[in-house]
Amino acid sequence: MRFVDDDWAAAREQAKRSGKLLFVDAWAPWCHSCLSMRSFVLGDPKLAALDGAFVWLAIDTEKDENAAFVAAHPNQVYPTLWVIDPARDAVVLEWPGTATADELVELLRASAAAHGGGANAKLEVAFLKANHAAAEEEGEDAARAYRELLADLPPGHALVPRVVEGAVSTLAANGQKDACAELAARRGPGLAPSTSRATVLATGLSCAREAKRAAEIALLSEAALRAASDPDPRVLADDRSALYEELVETRKSAGDDAGATRLADAWASFLEGEAARAPTREARAVFDPHRVSAYLAAGRASRAIPMLEQTAGEAPADYNPPARLARVYLELGRLDEARAASDRAVALVYGPRALRVLALAADVARARKDVAAERAALTSALARTEKAQLTKGQRKLRDGIEARLRALP
Repeated sequence: MRFVDDDWAAAREQAKRSGKLLFVDAWAPWCHSCLSMRSFVLGDPKLAALDGAFVWLAIDTEKDENAAFVAAHPNQVYPTLWVIDPARDAVVLEWPGTATADELVELLRASAAAHGGGANAKLEVAFLKANHAAAEEEGEDAARAYRELLADLPPGHALVPRVVEGAVSTLAANGQKDACAELAARRGPGLAPSTSRATVLATGLSCAREAKRAAEIALLSEAALRAASDPDPRVLADDRSALYEELVETRKSAGDDAGATRLADAWASFLEGEAARAPTREARAVFDPHRVSAYLAAGRASRAIPMLEQTAGEAPADYNPPARLARVYLELGRLDEARAASDRAVALVYGPRALRVLALAADVARARKDVAAERAALTSALARTEKAQLTKGQRKLRDGIEARLRALP
């Protein structure tokens, strides 16, 4: 597919002139799921079947030049996949998360059918109604709309997995952890291998853990482990990795440190195999952040260093490898190396990600007992993001940095 990069105005005008809908991949360079989509999905020839209906736009949400798009269409989840009617600048679909190429084709076909208002698009219209309610954070309305649609969908309908995913995700976001865990446990294990099944199992397991629902924890853990271990091509490796992450956290929260370590080793081994098979260096780097997490969880942080040094050498303008190296060196207590890596990351980072990179620099300074450097890093984080478009999570992080700065002696 031929994507327009970081030019909202030009892509919107092109879509208006051609009478097409506008598809937008709103991504960020620190987001492994975004990079997975870009490396393994958005270049898939299957999407060419939709070329006659869409103009394709990729937006790096961290860049200042994309502030107008981000202000009008803010992400709360990365990536977010948008379908926009350019004639009215109206959102048709706002899908938080990932999809395989086949799943994305189905999502976009449903969006186009519902937008076209065809007589046979009743279910697609209902799906978009639920999606809109979820995007507008109308939690009760969204959950009800998804549940009603789930009751109306015939078994085996292509939208069933996405509707279950939407319902579970909405319940989780709305704080209804018990209902989220119950629905995920009831519907998740029976879904066919898919992005939706992985998301439902991971989200449901997180809900069950928070709600302390032992039966659902056991059922979802078993299903999640089977799904994580299953090499079915209908599931992206990045989504299988997210299942391992939830499983490790679940074992830790249960006090099973030995079990968590064994799972983390299996997780790391899986990721190493995926990285070795990756067709490009960009595709291999998709697995860097989860490999770091797996190595840290297994107590083998030093195994991340050669991987990150290789990525840093291949992509010298990317702030992510030195930032991750700083985190690893800090974990290992190698504070001079942590400071040097952090300094490199700070010099390269742009956009709202500066909050997290400079907070890490402050952590390194604190470990070195350098209060002046810690204060300088926190002050810089606030100054560099004063006018940035921030998500809820980024605003929370910024508030935490302000509080931490006030607490310094």
